[in-house]
Amino acid sequence: MLEIEPSKILVQDLHKHLLSSVGPRPIALASTIDKEGNKNVSPFSFFNVFSANPPIAVFSPARRIRNNTTKDTLENIKEIQEVVINVVSSDLVEKASLASTEYPKEIDEFIKSDLTPIPSKKIKPFRVKESPVQMECKVNQIIELGKNGGAGNLIICEIILIHISQDILDENNQIDPNKIQLVGRLGGNWYSKGFEDAIFQIKKPKM
Repeated sequence: MLEIEPSKILVQDLHKHLLSSVGPRPIALASTIDKEGNKNVSPFSFFNVFSANPPIAVFSPARRIRNNTTKDTLENIKEIQEVVINVVSSDLVEKASLASTEYPKEIDEFIKSDLTPIPSKKIKPFRVKESPVQMECKVNQIIELGKNGGAGNLIICEIILIHISQDILDENNQIDPNKIQLVGRLGGNWYSKGFEDAIFQIKKPKM
């Protein structure tokens, strides 16, 4: 069995091992805005929900390993403590991938990725129309995990309004996994799907 001490290998190699080991990871297509009104949208797979009461989601824009710079998403949130977390479905994943391109700050990723911005109800950042679930969030806290390349920045988000497409609901008004068709990230360029023959059920055990 391969054994790795994180401090003894290159960060970029450790990064590959971690991302290939932990998955599939849900994708947050995070849309933000800066003080000048410049829109940004970018995907993050260091993401999950961690609480229902209060409703909390967390994602992490990491420092770039190659040059230790930070991403526009993080810088925007430092200016405007709001974000929309748009979930990524199978028909949205290619556009979400395009949004990960490192354009200059003044470039609108919505346009470059052919995504449609629509106004939020309670916050300034725009929602992604194509996403089946859009979560408007206030940012409660930013936790810097380090100062070097590869270090994450935990964005603690309180969800204040959720928009759910009627098209993905079943007869009980619950989200149907075969209708929402979520996708997740694996290592490298690999993705996984969370619907059809890729999913199964296990009943919860009873005492």
